[in-house]
Amino acid sequence: MQIKDIAWITGAAGAGKSAIGRSICERCAEEGTLLASFFFGSNDSTRSHSRSLVATLAYQICSLNSAIRQAISNAIDHDPLIFTRSLRTQFSSLVISPLFSTFANEPHSAPCLIVIDGLDECQDIDSQRNVLDTILYASTLSQIPLRFLVCSRPENQIVNFFSSQKAQDTLFRIFLGEEYSPMEDIKLYLWDRFKAIKEGHIFKSMIPSTWPREAHVERIAWQSSGQFIYAATVVLYVESSHYRPHQRLDAVLGLHPPFKDLPFAELDALYKHILDTAEDQALVVDILMFPVIYHAMDMDTIEEVLALEEGEVEVLLSYFGSIVQISGMHGKVSLLHKSFSDFLLDARRSGNLSKGREETRAWHILRLIQIHTGQ
Repeated sequence: MQIKDIAWITGAAGAGKSAIGRSICERCAEEGTLLASFFFGSNDSTRSHSRSLVATLAYQICSLNSAIRQAISNAIDHDPLIFTRSLRTQFSSLVISPLFSTFANEPHSAPCLIVIDGLDECQDIDSQRNVLDTILYASTLSQIPLRFLVCSRPENQIVNFFSSQKAQDTLFRIFLGEEYSPMEDIKLYLWDRFKAIKEGHIFKSMIPSTWPREAHVERIAWQSSGQFIYAATVVLYVESSHYRPHQRLDAVLGLHPPFKDLPFAELDALYKHILDTAEDQALVVDILMFPVIYHAMDMDTIEEVLALEEGEVEVLLSYFGSIVQISGMHGKVSLLHKSFSDFLLDARRSGNLSKGREETRAWHILRLIQIHTGQ
């Protein structure tokens, strides 16, 4: 099999891309093949943009040895304004040239892997393209054999870049979709974490010996719809040191009155971040309410009810590949995660984005009556 220089792990929101990226970083660091890593984060002002990307990578690379540290220092001394230059110039001066000068005689002995996670959380789309262009440029250079692992949601601009002809020869794509079924992994994760809670929680003496029940673990795994972030959020909520874990799990399952703090704050923040990218957020939510209520709905029906132009639903949803899918001859729109339906229907979680199920269904019926009676 031909070796590819760029691996792209993509999939729906919460599918476990970051967890995989972190695991690969840890394993490769142990093996001595990890060069550097950068994890974008939309809620962190230091990681929500690309301005600190190369500086962070260069800082990590400095730890390899004194020679490369000196080479990077010399590059900064030579051009004190280097961090204001283009990403490609920064990468060439602070990564490629120091690596080449240090490992010129044995280029294959240098650590080669750079991991970039959460590229879709870089808030500026043009910056995302610049990062990808820089990665592609660096992967084609022969001085040092660099390898890149990119983890991101399948946002439109990233999909378009990796689908272009210029990226095809160097790209290996891993899609965490239907062919990747993490259900058993999520169950194992839940059993392992609940066991740790049972053995180490401050209120462990109050936890029933039969906790957790297998049916409850199965239900949480099913509700996760393949989202590790859902399962991790449940665990974080359950293991709080201020409450009894079995009661917290029962609250998630609706078997115990809810506590004041909501369990899915991290997941809700992710969904809000995704929806914030919409130019017409209210219209996108109106479209998404169709699969929320009916599980799947043809695009032409949605366009008819909402009085949209033909093809407009596909265009509007093209930026939301991490939470919705369009499939089949008639373009059926469906959600990738059950938890997104729960989010939109619960005003405590989604705030002013929330829509009532029955009110929305009644409005859809009224619109269909108006359409077919010519009103």
